[in-house]
Amino acid sequence: MAPFPLSLIFGKNKRPRDDIRYRQKPTLKGVMTAFLATQAAIFLLLLAGLSLTGTVVALFASMPVFLVLSPVLVPAGITTTILASCLMAGGTSGVTGLTILMWLYKQFTGKDLPKIPGLNPGGGAAAGGAAPAPAAPAAKPAAKPAAKPAAKPGG
Repeated sequence: MAPFPLSLIFGKNKRPRDDIRYRQKPTLKGVMTAFLATQAAIFLLLLAGLSLTGTVVALFASMPVFLVLSPVLVPAGITTTILASCLMAGGTSGVTGLTILMWLYKQFTGKDLPKIPGLNPGGGAAAGGAAPAPAAPAAKPAAKPAAKPAAKPGG
């Protein structure tokens, strides 16, 4: 047995080539879209080529400086790489540890962590640096109807 039905490939359910979908003439909108998309792609490719050429020229121009300063630059690059890697590993370990502690708290107590005022974990507009919108006041619950009419005062 094939992993998929071979009738999908060899069956008679294929659309005939004279179907209307294959015979439509291109519209002006489709031609203009293709033309403008092609022009934009060519422009971006030329921009990328100019950027690459400028980078190569700058590299060749600064090569003598790199060769003269290489006894300083190579150890500095290695040190910077090691420090950045250690910082990344430490931060990742800290976040992982906090995540595990939050998960354990949730597992043992059966409830979520207490909410921190001003923290918006869902992202949204507040995550982009904008001040969070003030919360709407909570609606008061409707008063329960009295079972018996209230007694008249003074009587």
